[in-house]
Amino acid sequence: MEQLKNTPLFAEHEKLKALMAPFGGWHMPIQYEGIIAEHRWCREKAALFDICHMGEFHFKGDIVASGLEDVFTFSVKSIPVGRSRYGFLLNEKGGVIDDLIVFRLAEDEVMVVVNAATIAKDFAAISARLSGGEFRDISAATGKLDLQGPLSREVLTGVVGPEIAAIPYFKFIRTKVLGVDAIVSRTGYTGELGYEVFLPAEKS
Repeated sequence: MEQLKNTPLFAEHEKLKALMAPFGGWHMPIQYEGIIAEHRWCREKAALFDICHMGEFHFKGDIVASGLEDVFTFSVKSIPVGRSRYGFLLNEKGGVIDDLIVFRLAEDEVMVVVNAATIAKDFAAISARLSGGEFRDISAATGKLDLQGPLSREVLTGVVGPEIAAIPYFKFIRTKVLGVDAIVSRTGYTGELGYEVFLPAEKS
């Protein structure tokens, strides 16, 4: 039987009496007091999600010369610094290996965010297509918390500052969250206004 991993917030989930279940090789919270109430809270207010199980890769080097430009279903070099793009990682026959988001951290630096269940497969597939640059799996060192819902901007502004209001969709900033260095991105999958926060795993 596979040994399930715990996110840095596992003890907090247990303390809050979350219903835990296996997901992508991790112990993850399914619900606390009730799915309907929590769904409405996200749709009407703001909800915080533990997404520390997701995978993150870091690349530094020449995007074109390394071959990274040819890895995804979009042009990495066309992403402006400070922005991100959603797309797919394909196999040699054009089948989808995973969907992902690439963040352009600098001219020669990107972060790739992938799904938990395919971290090893994605890393191997991308590595096999690169001929240069430094490519690392930073998943274990990276925490990810998503704040989603119509009040998420108000909540995060109170924690980070007024610069949050100026972040358009698929753009991110480097800032501090409660004194911790973080990347705050206006992205998410709930369909509501929301943000994703990347920070050191031990600070999650």
